[in-house]
Amino acid sequence: MKDIGSLKYLREKSEYVFVNNDKIYSFLNQIADFNYSYWLNDLSFFKNEKEKIVFSFICESINFCFWGCPEWKIKYKGYDYRGSEALFYSLLKAIEDRKIVITIDNLYDISEKEFTNIFYSDGKVPSLMKERYSLFCNTINVIKLKGNKFYDELFSIKSDVELIEYIISNFKHFNDESIYKEKVIHFNKRAILLVNDLYNLSPTIRFNINNINNLTGCADYAIPKIFFATGIFKYSDELLERIFSKSLIEHNSQMEIEIRGNTLYVIEFMVKYLNNKGIIINSVQLDNLIWKTRKQIKDDIPVHMTNCIYY
Repeated sequence: MKDIGSLKYLREKSEYVFVNNDKIYSFLNQIADFNYSYWLNDLSFFKNEKEKIVFSFICESINFCFWGCPEWKIKYKGYDYRGSEALFYSLLKAIEDRKIVITIDNLYDISEKEFTNIFYSDGKVPSLMKERYSLFCNTINVIKLKGNKFYDELFSIKSDVELIEYIISNFKHFNDESIYKEKVIHFNKRAILLVNDLYNLSPTIRFNINNINNLTGCADYAIPKIFFATGIFKYSDELLERIFSKSLIEHNSQMEIEIRGNTLYVIEFMVKYLNNKGIIINSVQLDNLIWKTRKQIKDDIPVHMTNCIYY
């Protein structure tokens, strides 16, 4: 799954994004703890393994593009959450309050209004709700059509690479790739997150695939912002102007692909460096640890603004 050669090619050919290796080392020295922990420890929400699998598919089907409504947040058990965290906890709260039941028949009957109300908070919802509902319906429809075969297929998979290929071939909206100077760059950000969810929530899948070491990190909005703020990324004047003026950067444009591709390149560079030092960590785990440092970054540094369903 890791196409390091394409990422190196992209880094060498980049015209808008440049990587400062020295800053990579200083950034890693600031991370005190490289121990990874999955975000969801309370599994009392779910009656069985199949519910955890369906929940994972729902979460990552609609986990994208939160910058369009930055003021949207929810309060859950005394904590404020934004972005993807707010999305996940909104779903958990809906399960808790019995607004949704994690069975395919129940989920199949959820109307757009009922779906939107799950995320309604202080008069606001995330942006792109129609797109989120459409992808939610698509995911539930695929699972419903497959029936019990869906779980049989999942439980027959023996590697992380095979699992991600299954996801993007059966659920087309997870297929996230771009063409950069005639080379295909595979991002598959939401599919990678889904594999991580399934690995951590499904004992059967975890046993069968054994590890998720063949996956890259996740090319999103937050990590490029962190890399820019810490000096790992340097942007061309043209890209700087686009980002700080909060102008849209088109999906699949050269600028956007260089931001995302160099993000993956740096994460792979970091993983190799850490592993060589005896710190055993994979790309998905390190990605999450870097993502958690986002709250240390000044708010006056914008994210790059690309409107799409892929991240």
